[in-house]
Amino acid sequence: MSQMIAELQAEIPVLQAEIPSLQGELDELRKQRSTFRVAVAFPKNNSPEALAEFHQRNASAAASWLEQLKEIDRAIQALESQLKQKQSLLIQKQVLLDKLCFQQELLELERRVQAGGKRLQSQGQKINQLAAELEAEILSFRAIYEEVNPIYCQWLEKPVNIAEFSTNIIPHVYFQGNRFELGNKEIEWNQESEVEGGE
Repeated sequence: MSQMIAELQAEIPVLQAEIPSLQGELDELRKQRSTFRVAVAFPKNNSPEALAEFHQRNASAAASWLEQLKEIDRAIQALESQLKQKQSLLIQKQVLLDKLCFQQELLELERRVQAGGKRLQSQGQKINQLAAELEAEILSFRAIYEEVNPIYCQWLEKPVNIAEFSTNIIPHVYFQGNRFELGNKEIEWNQESEVEGGE
């Protein structure tokens, strides 16, 4: 596709330059035809010989003039046809170029969206991994608290809470089809025993 776009981008300026040139030639021929003049030299006298020579010369000149006009008309028709072909070709190539450029832009957008989606997914997984590690650390913190707090209370000989657990959630990325949602996930406090058992 890129090669075809490059070819069209090279061809279109050539056509764009040819069209005004052809139009200029055509305008020149039309002007030549519309200003076509014939000079007639009348005889000095009205003698039969002079009149006969005048008519013969005019008949010959008229045939020549008619041939010149026909030649100009043929040249005009050929240029008009050539100009129409070039204009039509230019339109076709421009439409094709626009279509290919649009398709290329769509492909580039699609590539960027897919790459961005992969990066989002990777980052979401990273966040979830860190959130899982954070949850494990919070559970470990609570297990240590539950082990230390009773000892602390015995030492002070009165009930106290040395830690307050006022949050029950951690950030989490949810993958929903083509969407990502950064939301909250409840801490699974029932994993405490697993954490304690593992230590």
